[in-house]
Amino acid sequence: MRFELLSIDMFQTLVNVDTRIPHIWKRILNDNYNESLALECANSVNKNVFYGFQKFSTSNIEFINIKTMFEPFFQTVFHEMNILFDAKEAVQIFLDEHTKATPYNDVETFFKLLKNKIPICLISDADFDMVSTLIKKYPFDQIFISEEIRSYKNDPGSKIFKEVINNYSVKPSKILHIGDSASDIIGANRVGIKTCWINRANVEWNHDIKPDYIIKSLEEVLEIIDF
Repeated sequence: MRFELLSIDMFQTLVNVDTRIPHIWKRILNDNYNESLALECANSVNKNVFYGFQKFSTSNIEFINIKTMFEPFFQTVFHEMNILFDAKEAVQIFLDEHTKATPYNDVETFFKLLKNKIPICLISDADFDMVSTLIKKYPFDQIFISEEIRSYKNDPGSKIFKEVINNYSVKPSKILHIGDSASDIIGANRVGIKTCWINRANVEWNHDIKPDYIIKSLEEVLEIIDF
């Protein structure tokens, strides 16, 4: 067998958070909600919140959880969009809606085909509250959550990936990590774990460090594992 362990990301890999965008902004905007404004707000989140997260998570700054980190980012969003809403409450809504994200169509088949063939663990840049409901739905062998490990995937020390290696006592080259983000690929690559980028949106990879494999569906993983 080419690999002895699969590790996999949660959000935008197993479950689709984009389906929760209207729900997030309906709760924040209330009577002012419309699709156009919600899209503008979502774009502002992409620019300010996710950029801020990527900048923080790749630094040597002392670990803080997402709930704490995101509050000033949302303050920036609301200032930019001229919205009067409490940033702390917005972050809670944002995290709460993550727990309701629905799985992609290939997820059930993915787990069914790999059942009892290879252990699958979860590695997620998340607070535990974001995944507590979701992890009960899938047969993970173990879970590694940033808030618990106190490490994000792309931190310079790659602590969360090292935890996986040490926990399973498996050579990094025998682990395949699957995820949708640059953090998944770069962080795992840093410690010698093989990487698989799931490119559901058919976008171009624009980072110097390349994934070992690229797929558009989780069902393609079976061809890579090579039982």
